[in-house]
Amino acid sequence: MTRRGEAARRLGLRAERLTLWLFWARGWDLVAWRQKLGRYELDLLLSRGPELRLLEVKARRPGAWVGADTALGPEQRLRLQRALLTWLDRVPWPGRVTFQRVSWAGWRWKFHAPERWDGLKVNRGPESG
Repeated sequence: MTRRGEAARRLGLRAERLTLWLFWARGWDLVAWRQKLGRYELDLLLSRGPELRLLEVKARRPGAWVGADTALGPEQRLRLQRALLTWLDRVPWPGRVTFQRVSWAGWRWKFHAPERWDGLKVNRGPESG
């Protein structure tokens, strides 16, 4: 791994730890962290009451050319949904399922609005086999 790649990996790990702490302080419990599912990875799975929330954490250095706010494209969103479906096949969740992005620029964070992903448990396309 290059020096730049190692620095990006460390920045991402720090952002995930800080995100976990911020959510823990708001009453969320850790279910899984950096969950590998084949070639996909779920950053953080947290629960509070009956809700399961998948968090995708994006971190960039301050002043980076492309900000963390725009770092989640439609293809990556589909990959995350497939990975979450795989995880839900192994660990069924009876409650509500939501998704939320958390963006970091240096030490500043932004919580994007949560999205309901309950339909993933029921509405499976032909690709999910």
